[in-house]
Amino acid sequence: MLSQLLADHVALHQALGLKFRTQGSLLRNFVAFAESRSEHVVTTATVQEWALQASSPEQRRNRLLTVRRFARARLMPKIRAMKFPPPISSAVPAASGARLTSTVPVISNG
Repeated sequence: MLSQLLADHVALHQALGLKFRTQGSLLRNFVAFAESRSEHVVTTATVQEWALQASSPEQRRNRLLTVRRFARARLMPKIRAMKFPPPISSAVPAASGARLTSTVPVISNG
């Protein structure tokens, strides 16, 4: 699954005229790492473990941001398309004329 998502992601960026060499290389590295662990989805733990293998803080940051952009671009549309039940607050009708109020105790020193 990740390999196909990556291929589509790289093809899209290249079709838009971007070279996408560094990002593509980093993402291929990440996908190989994840698939070597038999993972088919992007997980925080896997991304962190992979990023920590970089030799400098800047490279770790670059790895994290690159995979984050990939995950958001490729995986978030699938999550958004899923049907979720409405939040509980919108499913429960409010009582007629009911208002939520809050009282704060007043402390006096005198």
